[in-house]
Amino acid sequence: MMPACAHGIATIIILSLSCTYTGAFRLINRRELRGLNSRLDAEPAVIAGVAAATATVGAIAWCINGADDRAKRTNYAEREARDKAHREELERLAYIEPREVWREEELRSYDGSGDESGPILMAVKGDVFNVWKGRNFYGAGGEYHIMAGRDATRFLAKNRLEEESDEEKSVDLNIAERANLEAWYWTIKNKYQLVGSLEGYDESKTKEN
Repeated sequence: MMPACAHGIATIIILSLSCTYTGAFRLINRRELRGLNSRLDAEPAVIAGVAAATATVGAIAWCINGADDRAKRTNYAEREARDKAHREELERLAYIEPREVWREEELRSYDGSGDESGPILMAVKGDVFNVWKGRNFYGAGGEYHIMAGRDATRFLAKNRLEEESDEEKSVDLNIAERANLEAWYWTIKNKYQLVGSLEGYDESKTKEN
């Protein structure tokens, strides 16, 4: 739909063109009746009309483009507001009150399986993190879902996505695995919210004797 300013300018251009060209053609007719072969005397009037029309068309284009820009800015601001509200709602739903100590059995209730918008807890090196922002990875059906709702220390150290046997669990981490664990730990610590410590965590099992 044409903006209001464009309607006004359009009216002006129609009247302007009508008056200008009518006057120009009247002038041409008078010249021809007088037997003048040259059209040079009539050209200034025609040129003036064309110039007026060009300027007016430019004004209409400016008005329309300005309205389009304003509409785009408004749409962008509205979209940003909706996205912000959506992010805040997700954060509210996934929030969990931090506490000093968590038992590992308590973490199991927060593995992302039963609540698609709730918190997802994971322990690494004795610290418990809410990793809900990585729901695509740790939530139900995610690639790393096996680590959610539990102590994921050894999974991360070994880059492993399947359960260890009892015999494997009895073997302490080697130097390369401990280095790998440190890298994972700092990545997770910098990305997700710390919500407490894991009860009974034995750090010696992540160290080489």
